[in-house]
Formats: sequence, C-alpha cells, structure tokens
Amino acid sequence: MNETHMKPLSKGILIWTAALCAGCFTLKETPYPQTEVISLPDGKELAVELKGFKALVTEYIPIYGYDTVWVEGGPRGRHGWMPGHYRTMTSSAYIPQTSESDMFMQRARTLAESSGFTTMASQPDYVVETTFSGPYISDAERGVAALWTVLSVLSADYSVQTWKATLKIYDNKTGKLVFHQDYSQRYEVTVWGPLPILSPAGSSKNTFNAMQGWCLTALTDRVMFDAASFLVAKAK
Repeated sequence: MNETHMKPLSKGILIWTAALCAGCFTLKETPYPQTEVISLPDGKELAVELKGFKALVTEYIPIYGYDTVWVEGGPRGRHGWMPGHYRTMTSSAYIPQTSESDMFMQRARTLAESSGFTTMASQPDYVVETTFSGPYISDAERGVAALWTVLSVLSADYSVQTWKATLKIYDNKTGKLVFHQDYSQRYEVTVWGPLPILSPAGSSKNTFNAMQGWCLTALTDRVMFDAASFLVAKAK
C-alpha cells in the first residue's frame, strides 16, 4: 500500500526537479532607463502631431499539417515481432511574418496625452517626429557572445543589441526645425541554466523580439521625456 502511494509522489518529485534544473537564470541585465512625466502648467494648451515611431516586428506563425513517416519494426513483448509500417503523424512549422508595429506610436501618444498635450488636433502647434534604426552589433560583442557560449559549455548565452532613434520637432506654422536629438540605447543580457543549449533556449529575455522591444520602448520613453520637456518650456 505504501509503495503504491509512493510511486506518484516520487514521479512528481522527479518532474518538479527536472523542471527546476531546466530553468534559466538571468546573471546580468541592463537596467531600464528612468524617466518621469513632464506636464503642461495649469491653463496652458499645446497641440502636437506625432509621426514615425515605426518598427518592423517579426512574428512566427504556427502552421500545422500531417507527415507520413516510416516506423521501424521491433519486438512487441509477448506478442512477437512488430513489422515496420508507415504512420501518419501531425506536424508543425513556424513561418516568420514581418509586419509594421504601431505599439511604439501608441505608447508615445499615451505619454504625450499624460503630459497634457492634445494629439488629435487638425492644426497642431508642433510636429514630433521620431525614426528608429538598428540593431547594431559590433564584432567585439559577437566575440564576447561566442566566448560565453564556449566557456560555459553551451549553458550560458550572452546577447546584446543597440538601437538608435532620431527626434525632430518642427514648428508646424513655419515648418522650421526647432529641436533635434539623436539617441542610442544598448541592451545586454546574460542568462544561464544547468542544461546545455536547452536552458538558454528557454529564456524569453535573449530573443531578438524581446531585445528589440526593450530597446525601442526605452527609446520611446526617453524621446517623449525630452520632447515634453522642450515643449512645456515653449508653452510657458
């Protein structure tokens, strides 16, 4: 009786232990830049138009189908030998699909409205335009990534990306460029796990999309902080 009850318990402990060992831990990660909301003074109004903030994002769409495979024959316990045979099995593949995302534009609009700016006026006072570019990865950074992989025996992964942004603010009445600033945002993360290849692959922080999203979100926050600071000073 005790042995019967111990088997499910032992199995559960083994599953829990395997899951724990397969986990991935973050050893080092770039801290997120700190910004704050700059608001228009009471009684002041300013209308802005936001342009740019465009980014290409790749999503992987699952495609499901069926494959026919050959199964080798083998012993079948007390029933003798099982001959080889064909078997139809379900299969899946992931197809990359790249599209333009408006998530950073929506974040910029939310930040602008939080500062008290009107963003949907037909005749804005200023135009805030931001363009992104990247990623930029140097040969030295690629060398560090390879070194981490080799020295950790495939148990760690070092990933890094740098993205850039250009902010331009125009006076909408005159068309004159009144503010210009370039930005660079670097993100690096090192993850480790006890299982070679599997542990680093299980992390969500070292994927291309995750690093791109981190950098562009940080750039959007920094850009809108400086834009709000400049425009609030103009409204006084």
